[in-house]
Amino acid sequence: MSALTLLANTAVTTEAEHPLALPAIVWAIIFAGGFVALGLITYSFKDVAARHRDKWGKDGGSAHH
Repeated sequence: MSALTLLANTAVTTEAEHPLALPAIVWAIIFAGGFVALGLITYSFKDVAARHRDKWGKDGGSAHH
């Protein structure tokens, strides 16, 4: 038996012995949903600085009142 045949047989049996816990499309949906959720969280903070602009004043945020 040649080394190439042995390597090919090992690759085929290794893949069959370790199947995914869920089908690949389910993993894709889970990660896409997580990506969208993180994007929505990031988007929710897009205007925080503008909402609190009056707290800092026009002097650049110094502590002098």
